[in-house]
Amino acid sequence: MSSCPSCRASLLPGVATCPHCGSLQPFDPNLSLFAVLGLAEDFPLDLAELRKRVLERQQLLHPDRFAQADSAQQRQSLEWSTRINEAQAVLGDPLRRADYLFQQRFGHSALGEEMGSLRDPELLLREMERREALDDAVAIRDQAQLDRLRAEANAEEQELMERMTAAFAAPQEAQIARLLQEWQYLRKFLAEIDANEERWDYA
Repeated sequence: MSSCPSCRASLLPGVATCPHCGSLQPFDPNLSLFAVLGLAEDFPLDLAELRKRVLERQQLLHPDRFAQADSAQQRQSLEWSTRINEAQAVLGDPLRRADYLFQQRFGHSALGEEMGSLRDPELLLREMERREALDDAVAIRDQAQLDRLRAEANAEEQELMERMTAAFAAPQEAQIARLLQEWQYLRKFLAEIDANEERWDYA
């Protein structure tokens, strides 16, 4: 429990403005991205509620509202606004949200490893086969095959979201790390499909 520097009223963690005197509160860098928006720290997330929270807080805390305030309040407003934007970007992307939660629970990220470092032979084989199918489609400019590969990958991403929800219900580090890595490579594959299709458009 903290207190307002202006009126000394007791405040709950994550409060941006004092409900008693209305003064802007110093930003706490230890606040999680969920706490910044007043959301429960969990993987399932209502994106409409996320957008609503972001809009409410940006309207309240945007630096433009504090253009005539003293330098301390301007800095605090900028800190809040920056963190709100970060929360929207990270929590609005289910893969980044899952990795952020993973970092909160286990102290490190599971993303960023190169494909050659994969230790799961089944996952490695699947990624190699998927990329071979993409290379074949690109070689002959087979749009139908490209569309099929994208549809399969999108369906798999939906399945991964469901598996991730279940995994966070009883979190085990190794299981969630594997799902995160699998999801990361699926995202890279989808990006490769888009990149090849864009090159066709400009060829």
